[in-house]
Amino acid sequence: MANGTLTTAQNQSDAAYRLLEQMDGVNESNSTFPATISVPFQPENALDWWSSIRFAQKFVWQDRQTDASLFGFGVADTIRRDHIHGMEAVIDECRLRLGSNQQLRWLGGFSFSESAEVSNEWLPFGNAQFWLPRITFDGDSLRCVIMNENDLEAAKNSVLSFRKADTPDFAPQLPAYQSRTDFPDKAGWFANIDAAMQLFETEVVEKIVLARKAVYAFHEPLQPSALAVRLFANTASCYHFCFQLNPETAFLGATPERLFSRLDASLLSEVVAGTRRRGQSEAEDQVLAEQLLASQKDQLEHDIVRKSIRQRLHKFVDSLQVDSKASILKLAHKQHLYSAVKATLKSEVTDGQLIDRLHPTPAVGGYPTENALAEIRRLETFDRGWYAAPVGWISADAAEFAVGIRSGLVTGNQLSVYSGAGIVPGSTAEEEWQEIEHKIRDFVSILDRDNAS
Repeated sequence: MANGTLTTAQNQSDAAYRLLEQMDGVNESNSTFPATISVPFQPENALDWWSSIRFAQKFVWQDRQTDASLFGFGVADTIRRDHIHGMEAVIDECRLRLGSNQQLRWLGGFSFSESAEVSNEWLPFGNAQFWLPRITFDGDSLRCVIMNENDLEAAKNSVLSFRKADTPDFAPQLPAYQSRTDFPDKAGWFANIDAAMQLFETEVVEKIVLARKAVYAFHEPLQPSALAVRLFANTASCYHFCFQLNPETAFLGATPERLFSRLDASLLSEVVAGTRRRGQSEAEDQVLAEQLLASQKDQLEHDIVRKSIRQRLHKFVDSLQVDSKASILKLAHKQHLYSAVKATLKSEVTDGQLIDRLHPTPAVGGYPTENALAEIRRLETFDRGWYAAPVGWISADAAEFAVGIRSGLVTGNQLSVYSGAGIVPGSTAEEEWQEIEHKIRDFVSILDRDNAS
């Protein structure tokens, strides 16, 4: 392993040197900005390589179906909003700064709900923030972006730092956690479910998604990329993301749920609602899947989301296809009811309009939306921040956003893990508590395994 890492480190240094050589040809007279330069590059294991590099700001996005990845180091440009006045304006600004460059992607996202004052733990992220990584690797090439002629020196310094960045030949063990605190605790959760049942009786909502936060405290800072590489390896068939703003602050996750993917007028979305754990054997797994398909409670939860998607997209599309019958989406530790959504958009529809229209879906908020969101604010005692919010990428001609569920926030010696459960008539507090325990297992199993005696 050590020899392989040394080889990758040398290749990294050589590739960075070739980027520096190309920068001499970037100037105001012959370049269109933002300008990109690239060189061929192929680390032995891209994710391990990304994780091992000691760089303050690091980013990664991995596609759920194709495993296509974008790895980033440093920041060439940032767009941040602490008070969002329409998500469309943020996306428009991203595209304006890209100009005609087809090679670049912004990475980032939004908060679950716009708030006048961002809580302290989510302050580094704000209500919306997108980053244009300075150096990226897309599977074939190492690329550097220069925003304008005045940015050239900063770009060179970033590449120099990248060239010299340490790449240890081992993945550090995660520190042992000292405690776990749940918000709400079990008594508070049972009280919230009782409150939800009263809302159903008075027909205020048909469905409400209530979330929990499990906070793990460690004896030393947690390295986000070390956690990310373990999480990604443990969660097949998910979107993987990590936005590390500094060595002790990051938002990361492994989400199964696409909000939407758009290329030109083609739109893909989906309904993911209704959950069971995976079985210990093939036979048990099949029994659990059949129980999920036969569950009136889970089918009701799924149908509410499916109906809402149809209603929200109707005026934005020329054609719309939504699966009329749910199938099973199988993940490493969970399985869900799943319905695909395909559409052809009207010519004037923008990505900002799609996010405004689709988020939050009833799968993470509830139905009717406004009533459910008001009750979530009343019942939940913590700030969701970017949990269950749109996270993804924006390019000049396309965009893709996932729903930031199954996610965690690293802040120094603390990891906050978020997950939620769809509550409908027939839900029980104990079953929904256990469902969330299954959903956060991806994180918990990593922490337990790394620190098993």
